[in-house]
Order: sequence, then C-alpha cells, then structure tokens
Amino acid sequence: MRRKWLALVTLVAVCFGVLTPALAQTGAEEAIPLSLEEAMEIAVTNNLEVALRENAIGKAKVSLREARTAADQLDTLMEFSGATLETLQAVYVGPKAAETNLRLAELAADYTKKGLYMAVEKAYYDVLKAQTEVALKEAALDRAREQLRLAEASVAVGLAAKSDAMAAQVGVTSAEVQLATAQNNLEIAMMALAKVMGRDLAERYALTTEFSFAPVEEMDLDAYLAELMEKDVTVVGAREGLAIAELQFEQVKKMYTPNVYTYQQAQYDLIEAQLKYEQAKTDLVQNARQAYLNLKTAEEAYRLLEENVTFAEETARLAALRYEAGVATRLEMEQAFDRLNEAEAQRLGMLYNYNLAKAQLRYGIFMGSGAGTTAGGV
Repeated sequence: MRRKWLALVTLVAVCFGVLTPALAQTGAEEAIPLSLEEAMEIAVTNNLEVALRENAIGKAKVSLREARTAADQLDTLMEFSGATLETLQAVYVGPKAAETNLRLAELAADYTKKGLYMAVEKAYYDVLKAQTEVALKEAALDRAREQLRLAEASVAVGLAAKSDAMAAQVGVTSAEVQLATAQNNLEIAMMALAKVMGRDLAERYALTTEFSFAPVEEMDLDAYLAELMEKDVTVVGAREGLAIAELQFEQVKKMYTPNVYTYQQAQYDLIEAQLKYEQAKTDLVQNARQAYLNLKTAEEAYRLLEENVTFAEETARLAALRYEAGVATRLEMEQAFDRLNEAEAQRLGMLYNYNLAKAQLRYGIFMGSGAGTTAGGV
C-alpha cells in the first residue's frame, strides 16, 4: 500500500513538473516593479466604468437644469391656469428628484473608484499571499528533505527501519507537489492582478509594497459611522427617497382628501420610504461594527499565531534532534514539522484577513454585506 501511495504521489509530481516550466515560460518576460498606489492609478486610468460614472454626473447636471427650468415655467403658468397634481409635482418634486439623482451620481462615481481601489488592493494582496505561500512551500520542501536525510542516516546506522526512509521520500514528493501547486496559484493571482488593472494578462510584476502587520489606532466608531452615513450610497439614496416621498405627499394633500385612493397610496409610499431609510441605516451600522470587530479579532489572532509559529519552530527543531538521537520516531518528527507548516499557513491567512479588514474600513466597502459604502477612513 505504501508503494502504491509513493507511486501515485510521484506521478502527480511528474505531471506538475511538466506543467510548471510551461507556466514559467509564459511569464518569462522581465517583471515590472509595481507599488500598490501605482496599481490603483493604472486601474483607474484603464477602467471604463469610472469614465461612465463621470459621464453620468454630466447627464444628471443637465437633467437638473432642465427640471428647474420646467419648474419655473410651470410655476408661472399655474398663476393663470391653476394647479393640478401633475404641475405641483413638476414644480416642487421634479427639481428635488433631479438634485437627488445628481447627488447619487456623484456618490456612485466615488463608490466606483473606491470599489475599484478595493478590488485592486485585494488582488495585490492575493499576489503577496501567493508569493509567501510559495516561500512557505519551499521551506516545507527543505524540511521534508532534511527529514529524509535524517531518516536515511538513521537507517544507515541501524536506528530506524527502511520504511522510515521510504515514508520520508513520500513526504518529499508530496512537498514538491504542494510547491508546484503554490507556484501555479501565484501565476493565477498575477493574472488576476493584471486583469483588474486592465493590463495584458501576460505581464508579471515585482511588487514593492510590503505585506505586513501594522496595527491601527483605536478608532472613534461613532464619528466614523456619522461620516459614513453622509457618503453611503444606499443610506443617502434612502434618505433622499424619503424626502421626495414627503414632498410628493405634501402635493397630494393639496389636491385630495384622505378617502381618495391617490392620497392613501402616497401615504403608504411615505411609510415605505421611512422603513427603507431605517433599514438602510441599520444595515450600515451592523456592517461597519462587524467589520471593526473582525479587524480587532484578526489583530489579536495574528499576535497569538506569531507566538504559535515560534513555539512550533522550536518543537520541530527538538523533534529532529530527538529523532537523530534515536529517542523519537519518524512519525513524531513528521507531525512536529506538519504542525509548523500549518502554523505558518494560519499566520499568513490571518495576516491576509487583517489587511483586507483594514481596507474595508478604509474604503467603507464591506465585502459580502450587500451594502455599497464610500467613506474615508482608517
């Protein structure tokens, strides 16, 4: 059974060995130095959605001028011909609705940029994470080879059975497969970064911004939320929608009594707008507070994982010495090194999560929440 497993892992390693050089050739061109700020600038320059949002602002400005002109003309006309619900809406509701459309167009343009920044930052972090994973897999391969060396030495002096060396060889082959997988994932992450920047997918980059743990100062969450309420697309849209519903109801009350369907419908529209506004505020507060809790949790978890890696390194070192001295089994040594590999992977994952959590609060864009937000921040 052990030989079958060794043969299977070796076959997979050979397959990856054939594919990896081919992948490397696709990125053989010289890597382009790239900072996170440069990546963002390139993405904004090449992104068509940003240009479309800016164009929408221009259109909204034209619509606002048109609505104001129409309101002035109808206001004069009403002095002679009297008012109808339609003319009241055009005079009092139309300009407000056009102002709202302009405000939302401006917020949408800002949101699009910050959403793009967030996407670039995530893609940039994905490459940094993939690069670190390659380095970790290379270190894991070196450890597996050292375990093989120790096993072969122990077999040579009669301290271990030949099966120890065979099992250690399986470990080396498995580590080679994992390294090849990590290298492939790095290629994929690099292409994703090029794509979000609007660049040629064949380009390769030498990232110059470090992937590091930099704790943030305690933030005034209430002040942050107050700022966010003025810039969040969903909240502002709901608030302006409520203002328009109130204006609409005022015009209806001028023309109809409560027993008329039009009056009742406008009243229900107002209630609906009030509920939507409250729901939008509640969702935003929940998303922001949850993101902040995630950030603080990741911060504390990373510190603990740092300590865990240090402990795992020492445990693995001692396990290797004990095996070399013949007082520990190969399995005990292997398990110690596996725990070290796992601890390093967990630390990397938490570092990645921490930096993403910071970015979400900085841009006011909460991934997976369904709320579009645009705030300055951390």
